[in-house]
Amino acid sequence: MLNKYKGCLLGAVLGDAIGMPGETTASRFIGITLGFKRAYKGHPNHNLLPGQYTDDSQLILIASRLLAETNWDVEIYAKELLRTHNLNKFRYPDGTTYAACERMKTTDDLIGSGIYSDSAGCISLAVPFALAYKDRKEMAPKLLEACNITHTHPGVYTATLGFALLLNTLIETGNTVAAYQVLLTAAQNMDQDLNIRLINAIRIEKTGMEIDDAIATIGNSSSVYHVLPLAIFLCKRYDSPAELLAYASACGGNADTLTLLCGAFIGARYGITSLPQKLIILLEREGEFENLAEKLFKSKKLEQFIPDKITDIK
Repeated sequence: MLNKYKGCLLGAVLGDAIGMPGETTASRFIGITLGFKRAYKGHPNHNLLPGQYTDDSQLILIASRLLAETNWDVEIYAKELLRTHNLNKFRYPDGTTYAACERMKTTDDLIGSGIYSDSAGCISLAVPFALAYKDRKEMAPKLLEACNITHTHPGVYTATLGFALLLNTLIETGNTVAAYQVLLTAAQNMDQDLNIRLINAIRIEKTGMEIDDAIATIGNSSSVYHVLPLAIFLCKRYDSPAELLAYASACGGNADTLTLLCGAFIGARYGITSLPQKLIILLEREGEFENLAEKLFKSKKLEQFIPDKITDIK
């Protein structure tokens, strides 16, 4: 279980760092290789070194520290976001996160400054919350609080909660069928548009459609309605961790977030030992994230997760 905790957290951050140079670019699958690269000159992430992560993992780091080392307090989380923003430390921040922090700064409203946007800028929060809470009824409102600091769109909350439930199920049971089902159940109960897009992505994968055509059909923008369905398509298409991460990073668009989700999936399914160890040791703050995974594992909150009760998510 600890192997999976470490795998999920470090897999997410690893995926973010691998996908970082591909953010905002066009998809390209000719001659793809798995590894850390530097973004091209003039790219929004061009100042980051190979192995460094983006704002997605900065959110994971902030939330993981609070969940693992203190009692969760949404105001402290908001203050940490605002502090990072004021110090100009966010790495090419999601536009919605940036706008929410600007609103916090001008209004002094930490809790009510979220933006109605369907960008995937806070979906990475699914990772630390999936690890911290085993009782989904306790997790759900806390995760909603965290999402609403920056993103108030119901589709964002549905995608983030749904992916957290998927990860939690994978870690607890190792059952991918149950993991996909709990995600679809959450979407069905909470956001029909997302549910239809997820079902469509699974259907497209079953047809054997080429990945270029699949991206054109599913979409690879920063919207959660594109990012999460495309991540599910990729996770169902590629069983090999190296292949999954390589193809996700080559998808362009929101490649960093996309590869983050795929990395978290692989780590939750197979554990940290399944991840490319040569890259793990070169990952920025690898030791800190591993320590946080251990702390989250030791401080698992509340009751055991019951994997067969997958319909009661509201």
